[in-house]
Amino acid sequence: MTAAEWHSTLFQFIGVILSFVTFVGSVIAIYYTYQNLKEMRKQLNEQKAQYFEQNRGNLIFYISKSDIGITHDLIIKNFGNSPAKLISLKITPDLDWSKAGQTGVDDFNITKLNNIFLAPQQHIGTLFDFTNYEETELDVEICYTTCEKQFTENYKIDLNYLHKVLRTELKIDNELQALKYINKSINALSDKFI
Repeated sequence: MTAAEWHSTLFQFIGVILSFVTFVGSVIAIYYTYQNLKEMRKQLNEQKAQYFEQNRGNLIFYISKSDIGITHDLIIKNFGNSPAKLISLKITPDLDWSKAGQTGVDDFNITKLNNIFLAPQQHIGTLFDFTNYEETELDVEICYTTCEKQFTENYKIDLNYLHKVLRTELKIDNELQALKYINKSINALSDKFI
């Protein structure tokens, strides 16, 4: 083997090694690029899910002590940022509307409502008097649609805590505070009847 042939063989061998190293480097780069794209897709899906959760409608049924009188307000409110449509509300055991504390309230039985559209922060409600009510725990199932998806949520409401809510009374020092309080009371009353 002559020196020229030996150099030619050596350069070919070095070329094959460099080609192999380049191939291995390319495979490694492709692998890490794929892993990076997979992670980016995962983060994008998480961001989409988080965006959806932050912006979807969120209907909640709750009970609160009325500001006036001894009755309680049964309220369905959309706490979300998108409209929602109430499909159904089921309360177990069923509320005995003959014990509602008011006459004619049975016509406003909130569990009979369905296909009600609620804009963000909009609510509907009715009155009920739990003062002499024998049941202490209600199972709630609320079903609604928002952003073209349907949700069914189940939870319990313990009626023992309805009478244990601490409220502070407003101290009125001047006419302006009195007018603001009257305005707030009128708005709260109109929310109940609208």
